[in-house]
Amino acid sequence: VIANDRELHEFLERVENSDSGALLVSLNFPVTMVYANGETIEVHNNQELARVLNAARENCDDEEACREEVVNRKLQECHWNIVSYNDSHDLEHYDLFFGADGLLKVKENGDLVATGNWSTDLTDAGVVVNISELTALVDRLEGRWKVVECDGDRFNLVKAQTSTSDAVRIVIKQECHPHIDCSAQEVRLFLRECQWLAGSNLFDNVPAGTFHFEDDHVLEVVNSNTNEEIVGTWYIVITDEGIILSIDLPAPYDIISKRWEISECGEHRVKMISGDSYLVFERECPFECFENTTVRACDGITDDNSAIFDLTAAFEDCVVTAIHSLTYYESSADAENGINQIEIPTEYANTSNPQTVYLKVENINYGNFQLFEIQLHVEACNTNCTEQDVDAYLLECVWNVVNFNGDDHLINYDLDFNDVDGIAITDSATTDTFEGFWSTSQTDNGVLIQFANISGPNIQAISGDWIVIECASGRLKLQNDAGDYFIIEQDCN
Repeated sequence: VIANDRELHEFLERVENSDSGALLVSLNFPVTMVYANGETIEVHNNQELARVLNAARENCDDEEACREEVVNRKLQECHWNIVSYNDSHDLEHYDLFFGADGLLKVKENGDLVATGNWSTDLTDAGVVVNISELTALVDRLEGRWKVVECDGDRFNLVKAQTSTSDAVRIVIKQECHPHIDCSAQEVRLFLRECQWLAGSNLFDNVPAGTFHFEDDHVLEVVNSNTNEEIVGTWYIVITDEGIILSIDLPAPYDIISKRWEISECGEHRVKMISGDSYLVFERECPFECFENTTVRACDGITDDNSAIFDLTAAFEDCVVTAIHSLTYYESSADAENGINQIEIPTEYANTSNPQTVYLKVENINYGNFQLFEIQLHVEACNTNCTEQDVDAYLLECVWNVVNFNGDDHLINYDLDFNDVDGIAITDSATTDTFEGFWSTSQTDNGVLIQFANISGPNIQAISGDWIVIECASGRLKLQNDAGDYFIIEQDCN
């Protein structure tokens, strides 16, 4: 027996979702329909029945959205903006935060202005939201609010008329934080990498600058027009609104001294909002490819610890002509001040051995720069070393592949040569061990080193026949017929 419209609705839902095939249902008209609230309606044919059932379906959906447990859950999901108060917008800057612990927070433009308590209960008239013990806005917000409409992300609430006040109607709209893929810690780590360029709808005649998010909450902006350093502060905090970046800067960048809610987040781009304003940071790493390095050269037949170095070869793959300007100096002070630069860096003769020269990499778009050290080492190379020399060198200490076709991806492998033609190979990053074989022979082109049965991954790249083209007690450079080369250096620690 189907006793009312809700039971009929649920029955028809089961029929519609049945997997057992078509069902035939017939009714003897007239039929009296009893609503869940006790009201009745009599239908006389299929057309009237269809209209009543459609109306009942909509009514059930509305009832579902306004059930007490649904109202409770939705109120706590996000915060709620007061869209209208008695058809006015006087309170549109206020947001309500319904906590799971029954605590209510009221904020105006992000600032906490009141706290209180909230709860719900179910009455004959429907769900009621109780707001009590407010520290402010008592006359406007405190009381028992009946939920009269639950339309997705919008609730209509009514506070009944009393002997001292008229009925009040309030509309609140759910405001959920945009989902971002970063935690507060990740935002901190991203911002502290490299430098950032900023864009905002607040910028009007504000000079371009590079933003540097330093340790100890120091925010430094380098004015691109004057190279002046502007210093302020930055903080990342987690609040009810989400992840907040708080910026405090003096002029001319004080226009963005606000609390910004992170709305989009990535390693190279962070977007944030504050009211109707937005601020976007995009990461720029003009110096990322550069680092302190060492350049080695042979002293040839002079044996006087001098050589000719091409300083530009150290970073030729890093230079982007639209961004970088490179100059070289013999002292860091000259590099800082941009004086006494090395005139011909492609043919530089060292003045001591070893020697440090300084590379100044300038970002031509913004005027900022960084210095990098280039260590120059002149070695007593012997390209005519014998097979016995090579054997003796290899059997001393452990060797590392520091350069393979210009890359150091094999540097973690320790090669330990023994005098029975075996190699013990250890991956220092994983402590995995491997084996291989080696042998040497004297040819017309120089000393030939053969590597065979190399068992480890990646390091198998050294398999084959290699001619020693540069030879020193602690460093060998080898090349094969295809033009590939690698450099191994001795590690006796």
